[in-house]
Amino acid sequence: MGSATVIATAFALILLIITSYFLVTAVLTTAEIVSYAQQDNLNQQEQRVRTSISITNTSLDFSSSTLYTELINDGNVAISEFKYWDVYTGNITGSFPLHYQMGNNIGEWYIVSIEPDIINPGLLDPQEVMNVSIKYPGFYPLWVQITTSNGVSASAYT
Repeated sequence: MGSATVIATAFALILLIITSYFLVTAVLTTAEIVSYAQQDNLNQQEQRVRTSISITNTSLDFSSSTLYTELINDGNVAISEFKYWDVYTGNITGSFPLHYQMGNNIGEWYIVSIEPDIINPGLLDPQEVMNVSIKYPGFYPLWVQITTSNGVSASAYT
């Protein structure tokens, strides 16, 4: 009878050690994942602080219902991921701003050029100017706002 108690106690201790090993492993893994997420969040916030854009010029082409906008990267980082940018315009009707997706049709916007696009072709590097074409539906826009994928925006009256 005494040996059965010793065996049961040894078995319980082994189960307790195995359970504590799995719990410690789970806690350490969770801490590592949280640490990586916090570092990624910090990197995104740092990049956002170093990002700055300005709209330097706008012009309307009434015959083709197109708004042309010049945008300069006056920050310290190259900007990309243009398909995730948000473009809005407001017109004389005073209704909600119109949102534009990236494309080349009415109700969409596209990149005409980036100049001088020498260092990183296809990216908007610091001090480069991007020419954007916005094909608006209906009334001509009085106001335009462009927001990058990390939330930095610029707006101007047309």
